[in-house]
Amino acid sequence: MKKWTVMLMPQGQGRSSTLTLCEVHLWGVYAVIVALAFSAAFFYQRNQVISGQTEDLVYANRLLEMEQAKAPEPVPEPAPKTDKDELRQMEARMRAEYDATIQTITAELSDLYNIESRARAITGLEPRTSPTFEPPLAVENGKGSGPSHTGPFPYAVEDEVIRPPHIIYGMARPSADLIMEEIRLRSRSFQELVKDMEIQAERIKCVPAGWPLAGGAGRITSHFGYRRDPFSRRVRHHDGTDISAAKGTPVRSTANGVVRKAEYMSEYGNTVIIDHSDGLTTLYAHLSALNVSAGDKVQRGDSIGLVGSTGRSTGAHLHYEVHLHGVQVNPSKYLSD
Repeated sequence: MKKWTVMLMPQGQGRSSTLTLCEVHLWGVYAVIVALAFSAAFFYQRNQVISGQTEDLVYANRLLEMEQAKAPEPVPEPAPKTDKDELRQMEARMRAEYDATIQTITAELSDLYNIESRARAITGLEPRTSPTFEPPLAVENGKGSGPSHTGPFPYAVEDEVIRPPHIIYGMARPSADLIMEEIRLRSRSFQELVKDMEIQAERIKCVPAGWPLAGGAGRITSHFGYRRDPFSRRVRHHDGTDISAAKGTPVRSTANGVVRKAEYMSEYGNTVIIDHSDGLTTLYAHLSALNVSAGDKVQRGDSIGLVGSTGRSTGAHLHYEVHLHGVQVNPSKYLSD
């Protein structure tokens, strides 16, 4: 290993000194110098970066301050001033409009009820009555409960319609709930009325009406009631109406019904008997031909046979009878449409 001796001699008088150095000492000094140089360079570069970032932040801060200085400060909108008089006027106007609407609806409901009443009067259908609630009488082993806030309510059968609450028609300002309830009741009542009218219409179709010969042919030659018998010449009761017409003239049913008999019946000859329900039946006698059979359903105007002179007859004609609950009645009131 190389060594170096360094002599240190003062300029004045004094003792000289020597310093012995080897390679290790020199490399140590060199390493310290290099480390110091690297640290100085690193810290210098880091300082430059931090300085740049600081300047950027300062610049951005200045820009924000300038923008805030230019933008006007938002001015809060003043709250709308509410005038008590205006509020009262608005409330009064809305209340007046509501009252006018309620009065109009009530008037329309009253007209609707009047129309329903007239319709029931024309059709002969009585108004439905509301079911009434009657508390049961106390008996042994009775039953009870605490007070209820939702009753009592009656059990209404399906074919009952509550009558209109007339109280709303006399009220100055009925509530909306009462009006809605009335509308529901009127709707249900009209549904019942339509249903009843449909039933009545079907019943009307089953009531004998009109001329029993097609095209209005024929003429009455013998009325219902007492007359002189054309064979015995004695006074006897005639149970029907005789309509003279040409042989082969179509005979039609005067109402909807079911054929009960279509056969030859001694004095009546070829006869058709139709059951129209509700105790009404019609009889068509002395036919030359039968176009229906027992059990057939017929409609008003259907051809059931042809005019003839079978049975006890003096010539071609139709013997027409109307029976009500098994009793012969005058057909004259059933011959007009």
